[in-house]
Amino acid sequence: MVHRFLKYGVCFFCTAVFLVHGILASFADEKDEDAVSHNAGKDCLTIGCHASGGWKRFYLAGTIYTDSEGTAARAGAQIKAEDANGTTVNLTSDALGSFFSAQSMTAPFTISVSFRGRKVKMPGTASIGGCNADGCHVVGSAGRVHISTNDIDLTGTVTGTDAENSPDARTNNITPISGAKVSLSLKGRIKYRTTTGSAGAFTLKKVKANEYTLKVARKGYKAYKQSYEMKQKDVSSLEITLNKK
Repeated sequence: MVHRFLKYGVCFFCTAVFLVHGILASFADEKDEDAVSHNAGKDCLTIGCHASGGWKRFYLAGTIYTDSEGTAARAGAQIKAEDANGTTVNLTSDALGSFFSAQSMTAPFTISVSFRGRKVKMPGTASIGGCNADGCHVVGSAGRVHISTNDIDLTGTVTGTDAENSPDARTNNITPISGAKVSLSLKGRIKYRTTTGSAGAFTLKKVKANEYTLKVARKGYKAYKQSYEMKQKDVSSLEITLNKK
């Protein structure tokens, strides 16, 4: 009797464990399916998809790439978005480069993307939350949202004038300054530095896209200091003129 009771008890326990495991596995699969993105590069905020009235509403969604052509996904990029009411969300692009937010937000949006010391931001605000929408960040239009690791050089020339105020090349004697110290700082820490040559020229090698403080100093001249945004492409050579003290 006791043996039969134990036998049925063991069978019941095994069956219960099997059912519980199946339920948990099903729940996990459903959760994973909901968490993993798909259709990278497509506009998620469309009717019937993730727009209002769709399966699950997104207020902000897009895909980050390695270049403007969308050659490869940029996984692990940090996206920061602030809406019209000051609400901020911080997101991370997944293995497909995609990101999305179901948090209620109101356009327009101010958006920046960071990756391993690099930071790029939209020059203006986004009027909609779908970055992959037609006419927005698609190939052939504004180009894909991207952050590149192909850092480029920043070049420039430093000259000096004997004028005490803003220089005027037509009336003041402007000459190249050698030995001027040129630096780019980020949050108070110097990230890049160099010294001008005999012709006043300088090159800061492989500067990551970001917002810096540019400073140029030379003994006998007033220091030059201003904010500088290093972009990912089309970077013009700088022309900096120092005034004598």
